Amino acid sequence: MSTTYETLLQEFVPRPISSQRAYRRTLKQIDGLIRKAKRSRAEDDLLELLSTLVEQYEIRQGHTTPELSPRDRLAGLIEAHGLTQTELSRASQVPRTTINEILAGRRSISKANALRLANYFGVPTEEFLAE
Repeated sequence: MSTTYETLLQEFVPRPISSQRAYRRTLKQIDGLIRKAKRSRAEDDLLELLSTLVEQYEIRQGHTTPELSPRDRLAGLIEAHGLTQTELSRASQVPRTTINEILAGRRSISKANALRLANYFGVPTEEFLAE
């Protein structure tokens, strides 16, 4: 499979989702991309586009997204990126024992660690802070 973005767009032909059938087909495409052991930048871009289309369809259908706790958000990002706690610790400068305690629910995420994690994952810091 070619990994240029333009080629991927021709293969996947993303369109606004207007039916359950198109919704299921798009989810299947997303699942295939997520399951790849190593994605190219173009595949990551396509994954983001398809996810946005799904999100917009779900909003139009009245689906609500439950708020994730900072712990659940971190666990989801670790899984989505295929990381170990050790790899995340090295890359983010958050101690591995701290990550382990957060995931086990024994510790909350400090502002300093939220900033480190947000910078590493490229998400807003608020996603790791409890309200």
